[in-house]
Amino acid sequence: MIDILMYISNGLIIFSFIFYILLIILYNKQNTDISNGFNTTKDILHEYDSINIVENKGYLTVYDMKRRVIRIASNNYYGSSISNISIPLIEAGISAIDNYKNKYINFFRNLIPNLKLLYILPIISIMINNMTYNFSDAKISLVITSIFCIIGYILIKIKNEANNWLKNTIPKIKGTKKDIKEKILNFISYLNILDKIIFIGQSLIIIRCIAIILNF
Repeated sequence: MIDILMYISNGLIIFSFIFYILLIILYNKQNTDISNGFNTTKDILHEYDSINIVENKGYLTVYDMKRRVIRIASNNYYGSSISNISIPLIEAGISAIDNYKNKYINFFRNLIPNLKLLYILPIISIMINNMTYNFSDAKISLVITSIFCIIGYILIKIKNEANNWLKNTIPKIKGTKKDIKEKILNFISYLNILDKIIFIGQSLIIIRCIAIILNF
């Protein structure tokens, strides 16, 4: 049972990351009638003057919580596919709820520059899971993984709130077909589901640690 839990928990986390990449690739091939990620993000945040949008020469699109800046990766900045449009909008949603003084974002702001850094924690969880086999290991792993799970749960709450804001705001975008808006919302929802699967994987690691401690 303990070995099965290890394989299932690791598998769920790895599956989610792989599927995350596959979704981006799949939706990157679906073009839209929207000019680019920058203009869409700018339009959807036109009421939020305190949030700046700049191009990021790297590969990641992130919301810099400390500086209140959305850094859009070049391919998303100039691209017009579903994924190129959606990824900056996710960060726009996070920046919008930050504008309303979200308490969880305020907490993380003092620790890390952007929320994407938190996706390192599930990978660390897999490494910990693979090194946990006895009572002593399990006690340490249980504490660390529990902290990671709490952080993962908070991240999901932040993204759920951001997604709700997007669901109310994206339909108001002018000059874009309804089916394109639905595809954008579907893409964002799929990524949100993957976050929850990662959380389930981390929760199973906790259950495995408890099973080892109780000598099941």
